[in-house]
Amino acid sequence: MNQSTSPQAFGPTVNRVSDLMAHTTKYSFWGVSRLAEDARVSSASVSRLINGKMNPSFTMVARITAALEREFGFSIDPRNVFAENGQFLTRFACDLAACQGCLPERAIDEFGDLKPMYADIQKGHWVTSRYPKGFESTKGGR
Repeated sequence: MNQSTSPQAFGPTVNRVSDLMAHTTKYSFWGVSRLAEDARVSSASVSRLINGKMNPSFTMVARITAALEREFGFSIDPRNVFAENGQFLTRFACDLAACQGCLPERAIDEFGDLKPMYADIQKGHWVTSRYPKGFESTKGGR
């Protein structure tokens, strides 16, 4: 009997590519096109990936991770950039980026006020800018 695994058996791939880009000088401005060029992938693919519109191939994961490693100057486990259900090896983005602790740009609204979803998030203690408390916590876990 040939039985295939249901796609629903796997959780979504959550990435924090844009969060790591924001922690760099090179990718914080015109980052999508610069990262795409450095990773040898299309800008459209990087944009779709960042916006959660696609799951990356192994080759894309490897190329994007390698480009980020070159920019940061240290090795990064791809499971800290892309993770099923957002279960990253290193929980906080700032710890991964060797940051002293910050909040993502999207934490502040157009009036300069902290958005409610970040009200109880300490600087440096956010998982991704889209899911500051972690993807699993949005579903009642963690």
